[in-house]
Amino acid sequence: MDFTFKREDGCQRVYEAVAPWEEIASRFSEVARTLKGRVRLQGFRPGKAPESMVRSRFRREIREEVLDQLLSDTAKSMVERYGLKPVVEPYAQEVHLEEGEAFRCTLVAEEAPQVPAVEASGISIEVPRVEVSEEQVGRALESLRQRAAVMKPQEGPAEEGDFAVTILQRKGQSKGQERFFCALSKSEHPAERALVGAKPGDLLELSVPQEDYGQEKGHAHTDDHGPGYLAPGQYTLNVVRVVRREVPELGDELAKDLGAESLDALKGQVRKDMEARFALEVRSIEEERLVGELLERYPFPAPPTLVDRQLRSDLEELAEQMARQGVDLEKAEMDWEEVAKSRRPIAERKVKAYYLFEAVASAKG
Repeated sequence: MDFTFKREDGCQRVYEAVAPWEEIASRFSEVARTLKGRVRLQGFRPGKAPESMVRSRFRREIREEVLDQLLSDTAKSMVERYGLKPVVEPYAQEVHLEEGEAFRCTLVAEEAPQVPAVEASGISIEVPRVEVSEEQVGRALESLRQRAAVMKPQEGPAEEGDFAVTILQRKGQSKGQERFFCALSKSEHPAERALVGAKPGDLLELSVPQEDYGQEKGHAHTDDHGPGYLAPGQYTLNVVRVVRREVPELGDELAKDLGAESLDALKGQVRKDMEARFALEVRSIEEERLVGELLERYPFPAPPTLVDRQLRSDLEELAEQMARQGVDLEKAEMDWEEVAKSRRPIAERKVKAYYLFEAVASAKG
């Protein structure tokens, strides 16, 4: 196998490999003999078909197997001969493999970039410091208070904003469905209006006319209905349970439930946690800006395949985030090619930042 160095393009090293037919012919014969023992041809016992017939019948399969072997062995030889340290498996760009002809291929090896000696002196990064205000602490405490709310069963009538577990049954149907509604006197939903003042055990009658909750509200087609939609008709609503969301008072008792000795101690812990989070955010901004300044001052290339992988990971993360937010990706009509194009510089920057930090850490020992 003969190699010729063709060119260097950023992190890519491109070589041409050539092997005469005489050097690779035995590979075709070996693959054909192996295949001969496995395949069944009509009129021949297993392993007894002529090799020429096997090579003719399975020409494509034999070529693919030989090509896989050649590319793997050629890449390994290239790496050893030139002392390369590829960051990904070398890959072929151009291949010529035909029986009776010389084998030729162009192989690409991607190596880590040569990062220049980095000197950060003279680079000034200014990020305004953020002080935690009393208002921010108050909002955080209110959030904790709301999260500590509990749902308590009520024996009396449902008040505005209470919730009810019900059995909703359309007249004429044999079985009802368990539904969860909020009691709201000004709601457009008939069940929510009817629940204000209802008690557990009450059986309510609902009438949903077409013009009240149908076409006029834009619900003419069942496919467009939300989960709370009621088709026009007569219903019974059995109130099974009424619950009220009760939010605890902001005081020492709540603080103790949250693991603090007192409300003042809880406030102090909340402030401390917020200050730590803000400091982390400031540091992240400082690092991001420093990376930008250093990459501009000390430019170097990034391995294209690693950029592709980072971009793919970023797009998968974006898709997962959108799905968690309830976006139907199949109906979103997003131009993913355009999104990938716009995000590629970000992926490239991430890869370069990795090598930049690695170089700085190596220099510090």
